[in-house]
Amino acid sequence: MRTDILDYHEFYRTPLGAAAADFISARLIEAWGEARGCRVAGFGFANPFLAKFDHAERRLALAPGGQGVIRWPGAGANAAALVGERSWPLPDASIDRLLIVHGLEEAPDPRRLMREAWRVLADDGRVIIVASHRRGLWSIIETTPFAAGRPYLKGQLDRLLREAMFGGAFWNAALYFPPVKSRFLLRSARAWERAGARVWPGLSGVLMVEASKDLAVPAGLVRSARERRRRPAPATARPAQKDAPG
Repeated sequence: MRTDILDYHEFYRTPLGAAAADFISARLIEAWGEARGCRVAGFGFANPFLAKFDHAERRLALAPGGQGVIRWPGAGANAAALVGERSWPLPDASIDRLLIVHGLEEAPDPRRLMREAWRVLADDGRVIIVASHRRGLWSIIETTPFAAGRPYLKGQLDRLLREAMFGGAFWNAALYFPPVKSRFLLRSARAWERAGARVWPGLSGVLMVEASKDLAVPAGLVRSARERRRRPAPATARPAQKDAPG
């Protein structure tokens, strides 16, 4: 069962959530810049991070069905949609930059999820996964959404990417400060981030990995994935859309 969309929404409205979003966003901008002219999508709960790429050609927030969805962005046309874990309503090779955050840890089949990511990503596209780190405090202290689901080690993410036919991994990390709501600690969070990256790099709260498609893929695997999408899916109840609290 996935964390409810409103729990994410409320967390990122808190000072602790805003600080976490700022440090993760800084790493994303280092990797992608403004993503000017790119088609950018996020899966899971990527809304606070997609907001940083307002020069993109298009931005889409894909929310897994078990989580629920809220309208995003707050102004203008809605760009958020409720999607299946394994079948996104996007054409093949239609996304230039894909961000998966709060999407992998509670996925029922992470490998199938990453194969769907492979399908929608352009041949020269890039994916960034932000995943809770098994060795970090954020996956242990159950006060934030980063403690939900299965945290990962670097070797596990690397193996998952290779099995899903991604390569060229570039690693980063964030959230070295403890996930507590103390105002004093939050004021010193930037110093914690700088010190953590130098002194205890293996104890970050999240792992971040950027990868590209490995195009040396047997044609039969791609064809079989397309055939699965053509088969009629069994009828399932869809969670009701939820409006963000005012």
